[in-house]
Amino acid sequence: MAVHQIALDDDVGEIPRLNEWVEEVLAAEGVAAPIVFKMTLALEEAVVNVINHAFDGVAAPHRITLSLKVLPDQVRAELVDNGRGFDFAAAPAPDLTSPLDERPIGGLGLHLIRSMVDRVDYRRDGDENRLTIEKSLA
Repeated sequence: MAVHQIALDDDVGEIPRLNEWVEEVLAAEGVAAPIVFKMTLALEEAVVNVINHAFDGVAAPHRITLSLKVLPDQVRAELVDNGRGFDFAAAPAPDLTSPLDERPIGGLGLHLIRSMVDRVDYRRDGDENRLTIEKSLA
């Protein structure tokens, strides 16, 4: 069970490279296509959130690393960045009942991540954010 790791620049132009890397790593590890899709989508959203929000007002250099590990029963990803802290678990659930034109902009990305995977855990470790995402292989 190898740990695969990629470092990304803080630029949304990195997203195609991220997606390709996640897809290649998980496919090479024998992960089923529906799980590859869900993990790729969740990780893309998480990285875009880091790029667009975590580094706002934070002096460079900015660091983003992603580790992937395929275990016998799950895929585990850890996204680490040195941006501003954000308590993922404390973020409110979005309003999904009001008409679209009455809803506030934003907040759906976190909902998307939560709906794609089985477990999301956030912690602040010194000057780093650590977001762990897990998806069952079953």
